[in-house]
Amino acid sequence: MLRPMVATTAVTAALILVAGCGGNDKKSDSGSENKSGESTTSATPSAPAAPSFDPPKAFTAAAAYPVIKDKANPFSEAKAQTGMAGQVALIGRWTGLTGHDVADPKKTWTVKSAEAETTKVSDATKPAAVKVDGKDVALVAYAESDKGSGTQKPTGLVVVHWVDVASGQKIAEVSAKVSTLEGTGDTAPGTPSIAGAAYDPETGQIAVGVSLSGSVSKYQTVYADPKTQKSTVVPGMNPAAVHDGVVAGSKGAADEGSADGTVLLVDGASGKVTKQVPLKQASLKPLATSAGHAYFYGYKDSSYVSGTKGQALFVIDLSTGAVTQTVPAAPSDSNVEVECLADQATSVVCTSRTVQGGALEIVGFDDATGKKTWGYTNDSGGRVVPRVTAAFHGVVYAQTEAQPVLMDAKTGEDLPSASSSSSPGSSETPSSGDTPTSSDTPSASDSPTGNESPGNGDMGLFDGKMLSPSAVSPYGGVYGQLPNGDGMSTVELESVFIFLKPTA
Repeated sequence: MLRPMVATTAVTAALILVAGCGGNDKKSDSGSENKSGESTTSATPSAPAAPSFDPPKAFTAAAAYPVIKDKANPFSEAKAQTGMAGQVALIGRWTGLTGHDVADPKKTWTVKSAEAETTKVSDATKPAAVKVDGKDVALVAYAESDKGSGTQKPTGLVVVHWVDVASGQKIAEVSAKVSTLEGTGDTAPGTPSIAGAAYDPETGQIAVGVSLSGSVSKYQTVYADPKTQKSTVVPGMNPAAVHDGVVAGSKGAADEGSADGTVLLVDGASGKVTKQVPLKQASLKPLATSAGHAYFYGYKDSSYVSGTKGQALFVIDLSTGAVTQTVPAAPSDSNVEVECLADQATSVVCTSRTVQGGALEIVGFDDATGKKTWGYTNDSGGRVVPRVTAAFHGVVYAQTEAQPVLMDAKTGEDLPSASSSSSPGSSETPSSGDTPTSSDTPSASDSPTGNESPGNGDMGLFDGKMLSPSAVSPYGGVYGQLPNGDGMSTVELESVFIFLKPTA
């Protein structure tokens, strides 16, 4: 039986300012500004201390961040995505990246995705947490279309931002041309979209897979490094991993039935292919993660639409090209979706489901060796395959139909709860540090102004049903929630991001 993730009953009300999402983004007297957005932080902020656990194993809902609908694109299917870097909760949208300091609600910032009016964003990666020069940095990549100027043709670009989350300042930006657009419309042939992205959390290097609208050409991979602020475009590859400057990806055309199941190992800085690893698969799907190995899901049957017999998980060593193959315990006769998440320590957990959403299997890997260490199917006695939402430093965070749960990333075993019930025990009783101080009490400057939507200063947007976090750091977790009827008008809201403060 899966162990439920404990939630304490105390709920900390936090004043939330809407920054960059339709609310008031007024800079304070000590605020700073960069070329790509506005920040309410100073250049050298001294953020209040936030409680931290590495990894956190119990949470309480502490803040609700409203995400205002994009009025310029009200019918867009692009939804905001969550992230957590250090003690800053991240909200990523096509329009840009917003950070909320969870210890000091007054400290918010926004970095725009693009400044020029001639540039239109067509896709974005989920915000990721990396380290650059020891700093907590948010990493995000955008697919953009530049209409061009003068006699220059419109072009498709991949633009990568690295943002210091403590200050909200962009510390590096890399732009790479991936196509020439035939026209200027939103769906003009050559418009780029992101097929996948892998990153190295220790260096901030990223490999972004790009496909092009109206094109039957192969994928492209854009490698970018924050230290050199340079990029390399590798044609004909969709990435699965990047580590210490080495990129791994699948070779082949954009259609999955290309019958070209080969893995390429590439030197990111030069774009030179150093090794080819044929896997003899009709189709090969990269399972891009932040892992030290490259993970792929292969199909032997080229008629993958009518069936996917002969599936296998392949793990590739980025140094040697050595292959470890794991055959699923529960192969499916229907199309299968596979997702892998790395805990950025020693483990990777992969889950498979049918396209209709039915859970099939969960498998854990030792990322040092690429070998399977545990796993079970939905038919295993007494256990269900949960929906894994995040993995961090030895803990798997997941959601079942009944509640959020925790699992050991190394063994797959249920983790013992911090308490046997949801009622606060002695260890969960708010300490003096949890009691609001004078700095926590809203001041006159914190009060909502006429530019802000009502309901920002309380937890009225939280629906009371705590879910498993989709992003985790030692300072807590965050996940997206559908708009609740309380608080500001749900007509204005796309979603609400709930910050979970760690309590154990």
